[in-house]
This record gives sequence, C-alpha cells and structure tokens, in this order.
Amino acid sequence: MTRPVDVVDLPAQPVVTLRRRGPLAGIGADMRRLRGLAAAAGLQTIGPMAARFHDYAGMDADADYEVVIGVVLPPGAPFPAALGEARGEWLPPRRALETVHRGPHDQMDAVWETVTAACAADGWRACGPVEEVYEVTRADDVPPDEYVTRVRLPFTS
Repeated sequence: MTRPVDVVDLPAQPVVTLRRRGPLAGIGADMRRLRGLAAAAGLQTIGPMAARFHDYAGMDADADYEVVIGVVLPPGAPFPAALGEARGEWLPPRRALETVHRGPHDQMDAVWETVTAACAADGWRACGPVEEVYEVTRADDVPPDEYVTRVRLPFTS
C-alpha cells in the first residue's frame, strides 16, 4: 500500500522525555511513568504521547527510545528541577516528512520504510530520530485496527 508522505513544519515545543533502552513491550508503562513524573513536577501536559527512536532493530529487539509528551511552559521559563528520571527540553522548530498509519503498532516497520525511502528519493538527509505520535491508542478503548499514529522523520536538504 502506498502512503502519502507530506512535508510538515513543526514549531518549537517544550516537552518532557524519559529515555530507555530495551524491548518495546514496556513502552506503555514508560508513558504512564512519564505522565506521572510530569504531574508530580506540577507540569500540565498537552497533546498526545509520542516516542523518538534513536536506535531501532525491530519490535522484539532492544531499542534506544524516548517517550515524549508536550507540556505548557512559557518561553524562557525553566523546567522544574523535580522531574526525577525524566528531563525537560525545548524541541527546536524542524521540518519533517510525515505519514499517517492506521492500524496496529506491530505493522509500523513498513511505515518507517515509507518515510525513509521518501527522504532518500528526494535527496534529503535525516537529521533526527524517527518520531511516532500516538493520536488514537489502546487508552482510547479502541481495537488495534483503529489506532492512529503519525510517523515523522526530521530532515535537512
């Protein structure tokens, strides 16, 4: 199935992240942990959960990934020191290739291949980790066939 791949401009965004290495079976627990750490630090979270993959070798292999959630933080304000094992950062403005996957997360490899192939075909270079933004998930009480995930690959020309 051919998926449309769009170029999107993403604005700067304050986020909190929790970086892990291991099988992706624990990613849901990591997301719940991150929400708890943000709440304990007094931060208001906004938007859907996301993950950034620094090193990925398949669903069952160890991956180097971060779970990410946007937070409300005025420009120039510091992140709270009480984030525990999480950390706060401002994601810079960036351009990314983006496509939307509808269905189970165990079918994401083909989606990643779509955005990386589009990047190479247009002569661009990836300049950051692949990002998955989980818009509709198990938390929405829907079956896996109804999950909606945006897959983004930051790039430079």
